[in-house]
Amino acid sequence: MLYEILEILSRSNLFLTGGGGVGKSYITKEIIHAYKKAGKNIVILGSTGISAVGIGGVSCHSFFKFGISSNFEELKLLDRKQRGKLSELKKIIESCDLLIIDEVSMISSELMEMINYRLISFKFRGRILLVGDFYQLPPVKKTDPNALFSFNYAFSSSAWNGLNLCNVELLLSKRTSDLKFYELLSRIRIGEIDSEICEFLNSRLVEEIPNDMTVLFGRNYDADRLNEQRLSQIDAKLENLVASVDIYDTKLSDQAIDKWINNLNSPYELKLKIGAKVMFLANKWGEYFNGEQGVVVDFIKNENIIQSILVKKDNDVIIEVEPCKYELYDFGLDGDEVTQNIRASFMQFPLKLAYAITIHKSQGMSIERFACSLDHIFANGQLYVALSRATNPNGLYLYYGKSANFQNYLKSVVKIDNEVRDFYENTKFIKENI
Repeated sequence: MLYEILEILSRSNLFLTGGGGVGKSYITKEIIHAYKKAGKNIVILGSTGISAVGIGGVSCHSFFKFGISSNFEELKLLDRKQRGKLSELKKIIESCDLLIIDEVSMISSELMEMINYRLISFKFRGRILLVGDFYQLPPVKKTDPNALFSFNYAFSSSAWNGLNLCNVELLLSKRTSDLKFYELLSRIRIGEIDSEICEFLNSRLVEEIPNDMTVLFGRNYDADRLNEQRLSQIDAKLENLVASVDIYDTKLSDQAIDKWINNLNSPYELKLKIGAKVMFLANKWGEYFNGEQGVVVDFIKNENIIQSILVKKDNDVIIEVEPCKYELYDFGLDGDEVTQNIRASFMQFPLKLAYAITIHKSQGMSIERFACSLDHIFANGQLYVALSRATNPNGLYLYYGKSANFQNYLKSVVKIDNEVRDFYENTKFIKENI
């Protein structure tokens, strides 16, 4: 499959899509590796700060020097004040062989036009790889009366159409081997709520959430409260592990650093106890994967400073977990080579309390056993994002505490914009079952 994707990119821009767990992130990382191995210049971007961290790049706003601009008028005013920065950006764009934008579903049509404006103005001659699923989390809707467009999604912009994209949809789930479960999830993804789906979801309802189970919430407040409650119930010494932050770029503002740290899935202050239920936040081949869970069994200390943490995974294997380094990048030029320059680093253990997590922060995870609270589902695609974290249907539990009819509530929260449905139905895709 990688060879086919690289062959497409040799002749065309590419939109790579598919549901949760089909391998979009894996393929993207393999493409990055292949381009770097070939000595090509790559710029890796995320639609948001969170998605940028996940792919090891920077946000679109940061790279393209958009600041807080939401339309061309605001951008023109900003650009008069940053001509030096734009000169450097122009050189990077001219030298770029591949520009990647991850989680493109959260790019608005306005932002897509602004990105295209930069690329055309600065004579971009490389390829573009857009990655994401418009059936999942959408862009934040603009309320600006001076906004350029009334429509919302990136694919609705003239810039999208001008890219002449080859569209590839991945279909085979890497997260679950249960084909029937995957089929039901695929139908929920596109907005179907029929009697069979309602019957399945109803069969997963529980009256109370078991204490030993991770809970996915729609709101940060609910997740934070449950984690604090469960941790306080453990009769053991509280350890407060504060992240180490190093700043290499003296021009980096405190506000920018704080924003970057908040976008990391890893907490600045990690409060743990022996016996606490934890979740891994990264992948380490042969040891743990993002979303895997376990229990803290000991802290390894040197002169009273915690050096590593022993975690007993759910499969009873005990591993020693060391801190993980996250790095804040910016792109620059070294001769004709586009470089990623480290502006700051953040060192913390790749763990967090696993009693609760928000649906938004669960993206990219594979979770074997969890419950999802359905009471505060508010965004299109949010329920699908939550359900598609499951590796098998028997490990999925649902809690519903509202008085409204369950089936009617499901129909109200599983909403798919007609724009998205029409886009997928009317666009030609190369469909890959790999």
